[in-house]
Amino acid sequence: MNTSLKRIETAPASLYPARNLAEMGQRLGVAPLQPLAATWPTGVSLLAQMVDACQRCEAEPVCSDWLARAPDRIAAPPAFCPNADGLKQAKR
Repeated sequence: MNTSLKRIETAPASLYPARNLAEMGQRLGVAPLQPLAATWPTGVSLLAQMVDACQRCEAEPVCSDWLARAPDRIAAPPAFCPNADGLKQAKR
């Protein structure tokens, strides 16, 4: 039995697109994003829906590039973000 501990390397952000969601929330001033009440009829919280949308998003490279160039504070999420409405709702 090998009991040695292996160092776990952190993967680049592009492998975990939901990291962009956390970064976007922070720049909007709503980080950390809190799980909001589950919605009817799905029973899934807004945060869970947003993470799912981020993981399915095909604009992840665009988003990562946008975040790399955006200022530390932003007033609104970019229009291409599938979570723009949810982030605006969380900002209120």
